[in-house]
Amino acid sequence: MIYTVASTLPPVHGGRTKSLLNRINFLDDEFDFEQTILTTNYNPNYNSVYKIFYDKKILKENIKIINLYDWLSGFQLLTKPSKSFLFINKSNNKIQNIKISNYIIEKDSDNNCERYYDKDTGKYLLYRKFYSDSNIVKFEDYFVQGVKHKVERWEYNEEGYLHRITNYSRKLNKKLAEFFYDLKEQPYCKKYYEETNDNKLIGIFIYSNGTLVESFNNEKELFTYFFDFNFSDQDIIFNDARLLDKSLINSTKKIKPILVFHSSHFEGEKIKGSYKLALNNPDKIAKYYVLTNHQKEDIQNDFNIPDEKFKVIPHFINAPKDIINDKKDQFVFMGRFSEEKQISHIIESYKLYKEKGYKTKLVLYGGVKGAERTKIENLIEKYNLKNEVTIQEFTNNPAQVFRESKASLLTSKFEGFPLSIMESINEGCPVIAYDIRYGPREIIVNGENGYLIEPNNIEQFAEAMISISENPLENVKTKEGITYQAAINNFDSLIKAVTS
Repeated sequence: MIYTVASTLPPVHGGRTKSLLNRINFLDDEFDFEQTILTTNYNPNYNSVYKIFYDKKILKENIKIINLYDWLSGFQLLTKPSKSFLFINKSNNKIQNIKISNYIIEKDSDNNCERYYDKDTGKYLLYRKFYSDSNIVKFEDYFVQGVKHKVERWEYNEEGYLHRITNYSRKLNKKLAEFFYDLKEQPYCKKYYEETNDNKLIGIFIYSNGTLVESFNNEKELFTYFFDFNFSDQDIIFNDARLLDKSLINSTKKIKPILVFHSSHFEGEKIKGSYKLALNNPDKIAKYYVLTNHQKEDIQNDFNIPDEKFKVIPHFINAPKDIINDKKDQFVFMGRFSEEKQISHIIESYKLYKEKGYKTKLVLYGGVKGAERTKIENLIEKYNLKNEVTIQEFTNNPAQVFRESKASLLTSKFEGFPLSIMESINEGCPVIAYDIRYGPREIIVNGENGYLIEPNNIEQFAEAMISISENPLENVKTKEGITYQAAINNFDSLIKAVTS
């Protein structure tokens, strides 16, 4: 059996989750291995996520997914999702009675919520938040005399079933306890926290049919318990999340852990704390699966890990059916708006490019509302570029955006192996990227399918944009090492190595 352990499977996800799901589908297509995904986060609405994955063919329906909390509840946590996500007047929705009396209601339709006050005293009693476009309560916050913040929250799933009650400290507005319920409103898990600013988790208690059966000091112990129940000796385990390394290493089963590194293990020139456990325990790891030779070499410079413990497997991609040559006059960025992406460097470079008299527009995808987008919007306004630079939250068809663009841009501080570069080049769109750890130098052939730029050299980046405008790169192609056939060979070698 091949397992993939994951800290979360969000419906809208970035490169790590996308890569993880692509790998699982790939192994199913090419090797027909039996595979199961184990997730460790709490999401009482996971079935809605699964439905999105299956409907959009993000994940094959024969791949089994087991969530820790659903498993703890005896598989009595998740309900089947409704045919529609509106959840209005559905016969299978649970009736959600109001648990207070003698109240008046203040409705706030704009924020999809209601506030309840004592009819006689005006005291604030209850806040109710509803799911979007729904009459189903998402959570209820209860208030008491003398405390300005909530003291208890009741949470409900998308079908209206209670799934968790949380109590809060009167003094600090921090969690004191969480009680988790199955569909029959029977508790199966309780968690307790310190009444301090750190709010440390101090105890987890597991119940079956009302009887205490296990207890743990922390979540990592709970994760190991979950893993040990599901794993058998000789199972192959892919782990893409450093959060789960300790729980995996502590498993009592004779498993074959494969640790997948999606990002740089450096923070500046220091090793990230989250990577130290994995890199200091090579005897407990079957393989370190890294995306680039560059990262492998950097790890070996700091840790005494032999070559045979590594497998370098770049991300892979299928060649497109056709490449169109009808380009829009635009540059594009595709990725999260976050501090490490240094999108401000793109704006600074674009400003220099525009000052030379060039007219090509700039489109930035991934600009969800938040502090980073606000910072970029302020910079665009400062440089009077509002007519030239457009921010979009997302696109449903990144391949088409790349296909239509003159070049895509990357100015990150670090990456693991940026999927956006690979996807761009695959669609005939050259890439201008900082030569960072890791990935760009293993994807880009300078002057053929893009340009490698000295990190943080904004002037050099602007010059490369000018080069693209004056001398567009023709016949942009993906390097052989990241083709689909190369991936088949790489994974065949990996599986044989860990099972021999």
